[in-house]
Amino acid sequence: MRFLLTRPAPDCARSAARLRALGHEAVEAPMLKMVATDPGELDLAGVSALAVTSGRVGGLLADRSDLSTLLALPVYTVGNRSAEAMRAAGFDRVLSANGDFADLVNLILNEAPSGRVLYLAAADRAGDLEGHLQRGSVACDLVEVYRMDPVRDLEPAVLEVLKSGDLDALLLYSRRTAEALLSALADHELMGLLSNLRVIAISQQVALALPDTACVEVAAHPTEEALFAQALTGC
Repeated sequence: MRFLLTRPAPDCARSAARLRALGHEAVEAPMLKMVATDPGELDLAGVSALAVTSGRVGGLLADRSDLSTLLALPVYTVGNRSAEAMRAAGFDRVLSANGDFADLVNLILNEAPSGRVLYLAAADRAGDLEGHLQRGSVACDLVEVYRMDPVRDLEPAVLEVLKSGDLDALLLYSRRTAEALLSALADHELMGLLSNLRVIAISQQVALALPDTACVEVAAHPTEEALFAQALTGC
Protein backbone atom coordinates (compact mmCIF):
# COMPACT_ATOMS: atom_id res chain seq x y z
CA MET A 1 0.00 0.00 0.00
CA ARG A 2 1.04 3.60 -0.53
CA PHE A 3 0.49 6.19 2.21
CA LEU A 4 0.85 9.96 2.42
CA LEU A 5 2.31 11.15 5.75
CA THR A 6 1.85 14.75 6.85
CA ARG A 7 3.43 14.99 10.32
CA PRO A 8 6.38 17.34 10.91
CA ALA A 9 10.02 16.34 10.48
CA PRO A 10 11.82 14.40 11.84
CA ASP A 11 8.81 12.36 12.96
CA CYS A 12 7.57 12.12 9.38
CA ALA A 13 10.72 10.31 8.26
CA ARG A 14 10.60 7.98 11.26
CA SER A 15 6.98 7.02 10.58
CA ALA A 16 7.72 6.57 6.89
CA ALA A 17 10.58 4.22 7.78
CA ARG A 18 8.24 2.15 9.95
CA LEU A 19 5.79 1.75 7.08
CA ARG A 20 8.54 0.85 4.61
CA ALA A 21 9.85 -1.76 7.03
CA LEU A 22 6.38 -3.32 6.89
CA GLY A 23 6.62 -3.52 3.11
CA HIS A 24 4.59 -0.44 2.19
CA GLU A 25 5.38 2.80 0.34
CA ALA A 26 5.38 6.13 2.15
CA VAL A 27 5.26 9.61 0.63
CA GLU A 28 6.50 12.28 3.05
CA ALA A 29 4.78 15.67 3.09
CA PRO A 30 5.44 17.42 6.43
CA MET A 31 2.80 20.14 6.79
CA LEU A 32 4.25 21.86 9.87
CA LYS A 33 7.79 23.00 10.62
CA MET A 34 9.25 23.68 14.04
CA VAL A 35 10.60 27.11 14.95
CA ALA A 36 12.38 27.43 18.31
CA THR A 37 11.38 30.40 20.49
CA ASP A 38 13.58 31.72 23.29
CA PRO A 39 11.67 31.88 26.60
CA GLY A 40 14.53 33.76 28.22
CA GLU A 41 15.57 33.06 31.80
CA LEU A 42 13.31 30.53 33.51
CA ASP A 43 12.02 31.12 37.01
CA LEU A 44 12.85 27.78 38.62
CA ALA A 45 12.22 28.82 42.22
CA GLY A 46 9.80 26.35 43.74
CA VAL A 47 9.69 24.17 40.61
CA SER A 48 9.67 20.47 41.51
CA ALA A 49 8.96 18.90 38.08
CA LEU A 50 8.70 19.48 34.35
CA ALA A 51 5.91 18.41 32.02
CA VAL A 52 6.11 17.97 28.24
CA THR A 53 3.70 16.78 25.59
CA SER A 54 6.32 16.58 22.82
CA GLY A 55 9.75 15.01 22.65
CA ARG A 56 10.92 18.04 20.64
CA VAL A 57 11.40 19.90 23.91
CA GLY A 58 14.43 17.80 24.88
CA GLY A 59 16.55 18.95 21.96
CA LEU A 60 15.60 22.57 22.53
CA LEU A 61 17.07 22.57 26.03
CA ALA A 62 20.55 21.37 25.07
CA ASP A 63 22.24 24.79 24.91
CA ARG A 64 20.58 26.38 27.93
CA SER A 65 22.83 27.67 30.73
CA ASP A 66 20.42 26.22 33.32
CA LEU A 67 20.41 22.75 31.74
CA SER A 68 22.05 21.06 34.74
CA THR A 69 19.30 22.41 37.02
CA LEU A 70 16.60 21.24 34.63
CA LEU A 71 18.16 17.78 34.31
CA ALA A 72 17.91 17.33 38.08
CA LEU A 73 14.11 17.61 37.91
CA PRO A 74 11.68 14.75 37.20
CA VAL A 75 9.79 15.01 33.91
CA TYR A 76 6.20 13.97 33.21
CA THR A 77 5.55 13.06 29.56
CA VAL A 78 2.37 12.30 27.68
CA GLY A 79 3.67 9.13 26.02
CA ASN A 80 6.54 6.72 25.70
CA ARG A 81 7.93 8.39 22.58
CA SER A 82 8.30 11.75 24.31
CA ALA A 83 9.71 9.92 27.36
CA GLU A 84 12.41 8.34 25.20
CA ALA A 85 13.30 11.73 23.73
CA MET A 86 13.64 13.31 27.17
CA ARG A 87 15.86 10.44 28.37
CA ALA A 88 18.00 10.91 25.25
CA ALA A 89 18.33 14.58 26.23
CA GLY A 90 19.83 13.54 29.57
CA PHE A 91 16.86 13.37 31.93
CA ASP A 92 17.04 10.40 34.31
CA ARG A 93 13.72 10.65 36.12
CA VAL A 94 11.09 10.42 33.40
CA LEU A 95 7.51 9.33 34.12
CA SER A 96 5.36 8.53 31.09
CA ALA A 97 1.55 8.65 31.08
CA ASN A 98 1.74 6.23 28.12
CA GLY A 99 -1.46 7.65 26.71
CA ASP A 100 -3.08 10.95 25.84
CA PHE A 101 -3.53 14.39 27.38
CA ALA A 102 -6.07 13.19 29.96
CA ASP A 103 -3.70 10.43 31.06
CA LEU A 104 -0.94 12.99 31.58
CA VAL A 105 -3.22 15.14 33.74
CA ASN A 106 -4.16 12.12 35.84
CA LEU A 107 -0.53 11.02 36.21
CA ILE A 108 0.57 14.40 37.54
CA LEU A 109 -2.42 14.76 39.86
CA ASN A 110 -1.83 11.27 41.25
CA GLU A 111 1.87 11.99 41.76
CA ALA A 112 0.95 15.26 43.52
CA PRO A 113 4.29 17.09 43.13
CA SER A 114 5.17 19.25 46.11
CA GLY A 115 6.13 22.32 44.13
CA ARG A 116 5.26 23.98 40.85
CA VAL A 117 5.20 22.07 37.56
CA LEU A 118 6.88 23.84 34.65
CA TYR A 119 5.05 22.95 31.43
CA LEU A 120 7.40 23.37 28.43
CA ALA A 121 5.23 23.47 25.34
CA ALA A 122 4.45 24.81 21.89
CA ALA A 123 2.75 28.11 21.24
CA ASP A 124 -0.13 26.25 19.57
CA ARG A 125 -1.23 23.21 21.56
CA ALA A 126 -4.27 21.13 22.32
CA GLY A 127 -5.59 21.02 25.85
CA ASP A 128 -5.11 23.26 28.88
CA LEU A 129 -2.67 21.34 31.09
CA GLU A 130 -1.98 24.22 33.43
CA GLY A 131 -5.71 24.84 33.93
CA HIS A 132 -6.49 21.19 34.66
CA LEU A 133 -3.62 20.91 37.14
CA GLN A 134 -4.47 24.12 38.93
CA ARG A 135 -8.06 22.95 39.34
CA GLY A 136 -6.57 19.83 40.92
CA SER A 137 -4.53 21.97 43.34
CA VAL A 138 -1.22 21.51 41.51
CA ALA A 139 0.49 24.77 40.56
CA CYS A 140 1.63 24.83 36.94
CA ASP A 141 3.34 27.49 34.84
CA LEU A 142 3.33 27.41 31.04
CA VAL A 143 6.52 28.27 29.16
CA GLU A 144 6.44 28.32 25.36
CA VAL A 145 9.69 27.04 23.85
CA TYR A 146 8.73 26.54 20.21
CA ARG A 147 6.00 27.00 17.65
CA MET A 148 4.89 24.94 14.67
CA ASP A 149 4.42 26.99 11.50
CA PRO A 150 2.29 25.65 8.65
CA VAL A 151 3.97 24.67 5.39
CA ARG A 152 2.26 26.79 2.77
CA ASP A 153 2.71 24.61 -0.28
CA LEU A 154 3.24 21.03 -1.40
CA GLU A 155 6.39 19.73 -3.05
CA PRO A 156 6.03 19.03 -6.81
CA ALA A 157 6.60 15.29 -6.25
CA VAL A 158 3.81 15.19 -3.65
CA LEU A 159 1.46 17.08 -5.96
CA GLU A 160 2.22 14.60 -8.72
CA VAL A 161 1.29 11.68 -6.48
CA LEU A 162 -1.92 13.37 -5.35
CA LYS A 163 -2.99 14.20 -8.89
CA SER A 164 -2.22 10.67 -10.09
CA GLY A 165 -4.58 9.16 -7.53
CA ASP A 166 -1.90 6.58 -6.75
CA LEU A 167 -2.47 6.62 -2.99
CA ASP A 168 -4.21 4.14 -0.70
CA ALA A 169 -4.60 6.41 2.30
CA LEU A 170 -3.70 9.75 3.85
CA LEU A 171 -2.56 9.65 7.50
CA LEU A 172 -3.27 12.66 9.72
CA TYR A 173 -1.64 13.04 13.14
CA SER A 174 -2.98 16.40 14.33
CA ARG A 175 -5.68 18.96 13.65
CA ARG A 176 -3.11 21.57 12.66
CA THR A 177 -1.44 19.33 10.08
CA ALA A 178 -4.88 18.56 8.70
CA GLU A 179 -5.72 22.26 8.44
CA ALA A 180 -2.39 23.05 6.75
CA LEU A 181 -2.92 20.26 4.24
CA LEU A 182 -6.48 21.38 3.50
CA SER A 183 -5.23 24.91 2.81
CA ALA A 184 -2.58 23.61 0.39
CA LEU A 185 -5.09 21.33 -1.36
CA ALA A 186 -7.51 24.22 -1.75
CA ASP A 187 -4.78 26.39 -3.30
CA HIS A 188 -4.25 23.69 -5.93
CA GLU A 189 -7.98 22.98 -6.39
CA LEU A 190 -7.50 19.41 -5.16
CA MET A 191 -10.09 19.28 -2.36
CA GLY A 192 -12.24 16.94 -4.42
CA LEU A 193 -9.78 14.07 -4.07
CA LEU A 194 -10.71 13.70 -0.38
CA SER A 195 -14.03 12.14 -1.35
CA ASN A 196 -12.25 9.26 -3.07
CA LEU A 197 -9.26 8.77 -0.75
CA ARG A 198 -9.21 7.02 2.60
CA VAL A 199 -8.26 9.54 5.27
CA ILE A 200 -7.12 8.01 8.57
CA ALA A 201 -7.23 10.44 11.52
CA ILE A 202 -5.43 9.71 14.77
CA SER A 203 -8.35 11.08 16.81
CA GLN A 204 -11.89 12.38 16.52
CA GLN A 205 -10.62 15.91 17.09
CA VAL A 206 -8.44 15.60 13.99
CA ALA A 207 -11.31 14.10 12.00
CA LEU A 208 -13.49 17.13 12.78
CA ALA A 209 -11.10 19.32 10.78
CA LEU A 210 -12.04 17.47 7.58
CA PRO A 211 -14.99 18.42 5.35
CA ASP A 212 -18.13 16.27 5.39
CA THR A 213 -17.32 15.02 1.90
CA ALA A 214 -14.06 13.41 3.07
CA CYS A 215 -13.87 9.64 3.53
CA VAL A 216 -12.57 9.72 7.12
CA GLU A 217 -11.77 6.85 9.48
CA VAL A 218 -10.60 7.33 13.07
CA ALA A 219 -7.97 5.23 14.86
CA ALA A 220 -9.20 3.25 17.86
CA HIS A 221 -6.68 5.04 20.10
CA PRO A 222 -4.65 8.25 19.65
CA THR A 223 -1.39 6.40 18.96
CA GLU A 224 0.63 5.72 15.84
CA GLU A 225 0.19 1.98 16.40
CA ALA A 226 -3.59 2.34 16.28
CA LEU A 227 -3.34 4.71 13.30
CA PHE A 228 -1.30 2.17 11.35
CA ALA A 229 -3.63 -0.65 12.39
CA GLN A 230 -6.63 1.25 11.02
CA ALA A 231 -4.81 2.16 7.82
CA LEU A 232 -3.69 -1.40 7.21
CA THR A 233 -7.19 -2.83 7.48
CA GLY A 234 -7.40 -1.98 3.79
CA CYS A 235 -4.69 -4.48 2.92
